[in-house]
Amino acid sequence: MLITDAAVRETAATLAQSLGGDWILDPEAPADGAAHLISSDGRAISFRPIFGGATVQLWITGNAAPTLLDDATPAELAAHEAHIAARLPEGHRYNKATTLVTDDEEDPAVIILRTLEDHLLPAFEYKPRYVGHRPWIDLFDNALAAVTAERGALPAATDEAQPVATAEPAPAPEPGPEAVAEPEPETEPEVDPATERSPQSQEPAGEDHSDDAPTPADESQRGDAPAGGDTQPEAAPNRRPRKRTSKRRPKASSN
Repeated sequence: MLITDAAVRETAATLAQSLGGDWILDPEAPADGAAHLISSDGRAISFRPIFGGATVQLWITGNAAPTLLDDATPAELAAHEAHIAARLPEGHRYNKATTLVTDDEEDPAVIILRTLEDHLLPAFEYKPRYVGHRPWIDLFDNALAAVTAERGALPAATDEAQPVATAEPAPAPEPGPEAVAEPEPETEPEVDPATERSPQSQEPAGEDHSDDAPTPADESQRGDAPAGGDTQPEAAPNRRPRKRTSKRRPKASSN
């Protein structure tokens, strides 16, 4: 949203209310087309529309440094000198330009306030060294890193302070009489009765006996049999009959 010269003073009044505190429009400011705000401590804020109201140029003016009491300690004096060296000196300016053309069509007072809070108001206490430099960001990062390191060092220091418990060695066993191993009595292997067989009843596996050839058991049985028993005579072995050629006599011829 563009800002016109007629709307500059109205925007400045809205900005003073948003800043709070004792910021007011500077009644002694010159009528140069810019808006000027001043605080009770001497700090000043000014802005002016440029490029047809599409951009606004903002700047701040430093105020006088606070005085130090006469009875300040050396530590307080050193801190005061460091503060003076870091802050924006009295009468010095620091400026920043920002565009008012946004996609959301924001009010110019909202854009100006955001630019002041992010880039200009912290520069009163921490003077930038170059364009775009924001030393307050570095201070915050350094302070955060210091706090993190301090918190991480506390558990380590606590662990180091605790005594380390050492394990006492176990007492050595007292020597006693050596145990003598007694010999075990010899035991005979058990034999399964079901597997006991006489040598005569065992036959070689896989051996077939033909009916024609007599076995030694059969011969012993025939030898022991009585002579007058009912046993039948042993059949003679079959012999192959021989073929005989018949001799025929020649017939007598009758003449």
